Amino acid sequence: MFENVLLPTDFSPDSQKVLEYVKDIPGIKKVFLLHVVDATRASLRGWEHEPKIENAKILIKENQRVLEQAGLVADTEIETLVNTIMQGNIPLTILEKAEREKADLIVMGARGKNTIENILLGSVSANVIRHAKTPVLLMRFPPESCSMAGRPNLFSRILVPLDFSEPSRDALACLSRIPAPGKVTLLHIIDKGESKEEIQAAVGDAKEKLAGIAQELAGRGLDVEPVVHVGYPPDDITATADRLSATLILMSPKGEGWMRELRSLFLGSTTNAVVRRAHRPVLITAGNGGA
Repeated sequence: MFENVLLPTDFSPDSQKVLEYVKDIPGIKKVFLLHVVDATRASLRGWEHEPKIENAKILIKENQRVLEQAGLVADTEIETLVNTIMQGNIPLTILEKAEREKADLIVMGARGKNTIENILLGSVSANVIRHAKTPVLLMRFPPESCSMAGRPNLFSRILVPLDFSEPSRDALACLSRIPAPGKVTLLHIIDKGESKEEIQAAVGDAKEKLAGIAQELAGRGLDVEPVVHVGYPPDDITATADRLSATLILMSPKGEGWMRELRSLFLGSTTNAVVRRAHRPVLITAGNGGA
């Protein structure tokens, strides 16, 4: 379960939409609403940031009321924070706050206010994911979520891509922290093979491995479906998530190929591609099961 949740916000449309999903997080006891005012650069009024700070305080209190109206349980504590930084950067401030408050989970929108960030992945979100020591729930929203009325629970249809590497098993450890998740699909994608026979052998081996994992999870009472595909992992993961109407993609930040691909980014190439392309929320675990 996730008791202490850090919720950074820049008051963009994506970050406001995130508020509606917070009540789905299991075991939540404390929410830290955080807005960071960047005073390292001049504002439109020059170096005078007081109006921006005061406006942020008003908006973050409004966010607090939204959380309360969304039906968070009465014993959930909501703390509002407006941090002003004179040096450093916003992602570092978020990560330091998460560590200081012993956050179990960071929840944030995928896109910020910047127009370019709306096309790609927000630079703040990308840097938080890259360096986080705690799980990060990156909220992306499928077309069917435009109407919040009657939407499914965030954890009701979980897709878990696995490449059988040690890091990818962190996703299974994180899954065990979610009480009574809904349908779980375990997905392995064969992306290498010199011949048809080699690919068929890899498919058979993957099915056997997934069946063993599925059996273990079923023994814990989970509804699990193992699936093996042949293709390009980022495209197949996002397409499968859309086809299943998955409510969440749960994956490790690093996988089998992370040491040889995008080494300088410290984020596995498949995970990196999925968080940039997915139309679904992505929960990225931390090492050691997200502990």
